[in-house]
Amino acid sequence: MLLTPHPSLLMNFTMRLEVFHTVLMIGPDAGACGDYIRRFFEKTPLVRYDTLNILENEIFPATEAEFWRRIADGVVENRKTVKDLLGELREAGTKNFDDLLALPQGFQSKIFHTIAHLLDGFIGIDSGFYNLVEDSHWVSDQLQLEMKENPGDYWLFRLEAVLVVKERLRGKSLRTFETED
Repeated sequence: MLLTPHPSLLMNFTMRLEVFHTVLMIGPDAGACGDYIRRFFEKTPLVRYDTLNILENEIFPATEAEFWRRIADGVVENRKTVKDLLGELREAGTKNFDDLLALPQGFQSKIFHTIAHLLDGFIGIDSGFYNLVEDSHWVSDQLQLEMKENPGDYWLFRLEAVLVVKERLRGKSLRTFETED
């Protein structure tokens, strides 16, 4: 049996999601690092944006104090995101690791999935700060030492990314097998 939606459910709209990332990169200069960041986002299967803009006035070398402040702020932002997501799981009833065995697929499992990505270093739309040098949402002690010893090699970039989703059916998921061309 083929289900067709009631005409009152059909509508066309566009959702625009704007995301900002702060990205740590190593390279000889800002231009080379920016080129690498653009190629990374073009090729990674983890996130796909319709537009990606490097905010030129928010590029900082490790020789500037702002570089260090923004890295610290970015790591704090990522840790807060993980803490908030853990709070959402707790509110939904997940109290310990054994509860993960009974985690229902859907909203709760998506929260857990996002937490796992932030902890294991996969970039996503929830990544406020991303360390492209180590593929991480944090900065290791070893890399911090390396950056202090060679500050001319490290750069921090602020990116604005936009994802546009055209939706045809209210409440319909974005799974590819359900979309129409």
